[in-house]
Amino acid sequence: MNDRNSKAILAKNIRHYMELNHKTRNELCEALGVKYTTLTDWVNGKTYPRIDKIELMAEYFGIEKSDLLEDRPKLPPDAIPYIPRPTVSIPIIGMVNCGMPLLAEDNIEGYHETSTDDITTGETYFWLRAMGDSMTNIGIHEGDLLLIRQQNDVDSGDIAVVSINGDDATLKRVIKKENAIVLQPENPAYEMKIFVGKEMEGVHIRGRLMKLEKRF
Repeated sequence: MNDRNSKAILAKNIRHYMELNHKTRNELCEALGVKYTTLTDWVNGKTYPRIDKIELMAEYFGIEKSDLLEDRPKLPPDAIPYIPRPTVSIPIIGMVNCGMPLLAEDNIEGYHETSTDDITTGETYFWLRAMGDSMTNIGIHEGDLLLIRQQNDVDSGDIAVVSINGDDATLKRVIKKENAIVLQPENPAYEMKIFVGKEMEGVHIRGRLMKLEKRF
C-alpha cells in the first residue's frame, strides 16, 4: 500500500471514530496534545501522524490500532452482527402427497442444512417435498419442504405423515375420535377420510410436521 492510500485510509477511520463517539476536533486535539491544524491535516489525509499519536488515538477511542490503520467496512453503530447458527444435515426423502394418498419413496435425494434450533437431540428427522394442494389453506403448497420428526403417534389436531395400509403416505391433520381416526385436508375441495373399527389398524403415523420452508 502506498503512502497516499495509507493517509486516506487513516483519515477516513479517524473521521469515522470521531463521528461514532461524537467527538469534535478540538476535543481530540486536547486529548492528543496536538495543534488543530495538525489534526486537520490528518483528517484530510495530507499528513501521517507518528506511531505514538496513532496509539494514543486508538486508546482514546477504545479500539485497536489496526482499526485506524486498516481499510475495514464500518457497520452502523446500531448494527447487530450476524452470527451463523450451527446446522446439521438432514436427509430429504422423496415426496409426500397433499392430495390423494401416494406411495412414500424411501430414496434419499439429498440433504438440507437445518438449524439445530429446529431439532431436538436424540430425535430422528427427515425432510419431505410436498405434492398436491389439499393443505393450501394452512400455507402448504407443492414443492415446499416439510421437516418431519419421526414418531408413531401424535396429538389430535397435529399435522402428520400418515401411511394407509402400509403402502401409501399422505400429509393430513389427524383428528382422533373415540372410535375413529379422521384425516382432514385443509382445502374444501377435498373430503376428509374417516377410518373406524378395524380400518383404524391400517392407519399408521410416520411422523409429525415440525417446520415448513417455502419454495417459490
